[in-house]
Amino acid sequence: MKQRWMGIVLLCLAATLACTACSSASAFRGGNNMQGVVKLGPFPKQAASVAGYNLYLSENPGGPFQKINDEPVLGYSSLMVPYLKAGQVYYFRMTAVGFGTPPRESRPGAAFKRTAVQSWN
Repeated sequence: MKQRWMGIVLLCLAATLACTACSSASAFRGGNNMQGVVKLGPFPKQAASVAGYNLYLSENPGGPFQKINDEPVLGYSSLMVPYLKAGQVYYFRMTAVGFGTPPRESRPGAAFKRTAVQSWN
């Protein structure tokens, strides 16, 4: 049952990312030759006080970083970041998001890099 629930969450997350990809406001979503993807995860198990994780993306190790998810990403899940330039290195940072109103966010962790690979979808 838990695996089925996680599959549903991942499908919803993919739909959310696909819908936000229609926005022309993000430098990382749209444009020509943007057929690269980066796979991230699986993310660490969440502590009881953590609602999930926020992810930030930049083309430079020092930023500026842009948030790429609308809702916190759950622990043990993975996600694909689409609409990137294949072959280009991207830098990511992650924060933990707590429960509460408004939710509190931790300081970002160290930046880590991934190279976008060609997507044929």
